[in-house]
Amino acid sequence: MTEWETKTIGDILSLEYGKPLPKADRDPSGAYPVYGANGEKAKSNKYYHDYRTIIVGRKGSAGECNLTEDKFWPLDVTYFVTFDQSEHELKFLFYMLRFQNLPRLAKGVKPGINRNDVYAIEVVVPPLAEQKRIVSILDEAFAAIERAKENAEKNLANARELFESYLNRIFTQKGKGWEEKNLADVAITFGRGKSRHRPRNDKSLYGGQYPFIQTGEIRNADHYVTEYSKTYNEIGLAQSKLWPAGTLCITIAANIAETAILTFDACIPDSIIGLVCDPTKANADYVEYLLQFFKTVLQSQGKGSAQDNINMGTFERNEFPFPSISEQERIVEVLSTLSEQKSQLEAIYQQKLANLDELKQSLLQKAFTGQLTAKQLENEVAV
Repeated sequence: MTEWETKTIGDILSLEYGKPLPKADRDPSGAYPVYGANGEKAKSNKYYHDYRTIIVGRKGSAGECNLTEDKFWPLDVTYFVTFDQSEHELKFLFYMLRFQNLPRLAKGVKPGINRNDVYAIEVVVPPLAEQKRIVSILDEAFAAIERAKENAEKNLANARELFESYLNRIFTQKGKGWEEKNLADVAITFGRGKSRHRPRNDKSLYGGQYPFIQTGEIRNADHYVTEYSKTYNEIGLAQSKLWPAGTLCITIAANIAETAILTFDACIPDSIIGLVCDPTKANADYVEYLLQFFKTVLQSQGKGSAQDNINMGTFERNEFPFPSISEQERIVEVLSTLSEQKSQLEAIYQQKLANLDELKQSLLQKAFTGQLTAKQLENEVAV
């Protein structure tokens, strides 16, 4: 690194202000891209700058970096980079700015970046020939990483599709003896939760021993609700109701038709329906899988108001297929096995995606400290 020099970013490049573009000058079939803070936002037949460079988000998606086309229009929520092309390689500067994590400099309610804060950052910069060598190595490495990410995402989608395919086959190819019933027909208890006190966020209701489950926690659950973030005290319980473990929860407002089964006694608000199954008629796990399949149908029935919602009447109008209890249990066993396998694969592939993102950052770290060689690339990018 003997020829590398320590400089500030302000010594290397300038961040020029973008410019507003009237709506009349925007054309979906225009020849040139119009860039906002996080990429292309429109097209136009006008351009403001006529050689390829880097857009840096100034407001909104502040600090995000994107390469441009040769001719483009940068909007006023952006900076665009100008630099001496005889001394610096464009993509080297792009990778350098990405490595600096510029979004960390954003300030304000609508996050914005002051270019002077960017200019003050110190970096070490090699000669132009070394910049080009580093870019060549990074381009090759990142292309390999993107291919690996695409494969991981494809495998992740395949794991989910296998479960969805079996779910679809079960409920579209019903066997003999299946009966159409509404949920009240198979329930011991079927009704909306309670949260009568207003305002609902009154602190006097909270901080006791009774879990209080909300719609977001149902949406984020995977078949079972296993954790909670709020609890009611005795005052909170008095204006609500404690539902037993095993209750199937169905959201009817905000996040509609999301479902999950309680693994502990809990209170729920009136934006959630509780269903306690009659064990001689229905298996709660079966009903949860059943409602997963019918979710899009139920959600479509909640459209049309200011906020999507469904209600008890939705379930009075809809009937669902129910086989015998023994057949429900067999279906649950198969679906639970597939669901567990899906979850395991999701965890594996999500971790692989996270590892690939970390690898990109590791390569950038090496690139800008003079440690990146083709041999290291070969060792690290075994994807």
